[in-house]
Amino acid sequence: MDMSDATEGAPFWQLHIAAWQQSGLTQKAYCEHQELRYSTFGYWVRKLRRAAEPATEKKGAGFVPVIPATVQPTGLTLSLPNGLEIRGIEANSLGLVRDLLGMLA
Repeated sequence: MDMSDATEGAPFWQLHIAAWQQSGLTQKAYCEHQELRYSTFGYWVRKLRRAAEPATEKKGAGFVPVIPATVQPTGLTLSLPNGLEIRGIEANSLGLVRDLLGMLA
């Protein structure tokens, strides 16, 4: 083929892609044998595969709803008169809570 192969339409490339798949050759070897541009052949392979995908499989840009998981707090909660709360107090963090309360006093 000459340079006009780049301007041929989908039917031309569908025939070549089907022939390539039957040939057992790599895309590059098939293109060399048929005197086709390898880059143009690859373009049409990708284009025709995308066109053949069912509409439900095509992924477009969009948003996915995020539903935050409800986290149940663990440990004790200390509520101070000024509205400050210290949550998640465990036995191993009592020293830290004591130090925090000392700084607030």
